[in-house]
Amino acid sequence: MKFLADDCPRSGFTDRLYVRLSNSFGNIAHHDRRGFFEHYFLAFETKAEFIEQTLKWPCYGSAEFTFCDVEIVVQSRITTASLLAIVKAQRDSDIARREREQLARLKAKYEPIPRPDALSGLASPATAPEPPTMLRQGSLFDFSE
Repeated sequence: MKFLADDCPRSGFTDRLYVRLSNSFGNIAHHDRRGFFEHYFLAFETKAEFIEQTLKWPCYGSAEFTFCDVEIVVQSRITTASLLAIVKAQRDSDIARREREQLARLKAKYEPIPRPDALSGLASPATAPEPPTMLRQGSLFDFSE
């Protein structure tokens, strides 16, 4: 719970936590600790995926043989803290930020703002240059030359 509350720092993802998580909530080991961490905890999208999977897990078994009792308590704490909603809001905000950055880059590339001194030399729409024609790949069997 501390690892999740601290926003999943790499330093908090210890060997002990990795082993417990890779054997709980239906998780798999992802080959090693680094792979597990990088799969789930580097992006908001995958953090949300991890939390959703954790909350949906049916907690099989008996507390004598599995950690189902601990899994139930963890699910309850995540639900009470509204952690999934928080991470989804972070994810949505991050997506919107990245999309706005991409839009700004594309607008700068395809919709450049004309310089004031260049406005007097603009061609009218009727005399604007035509777009370049599409290139056509020649045929290996074209003997017209």
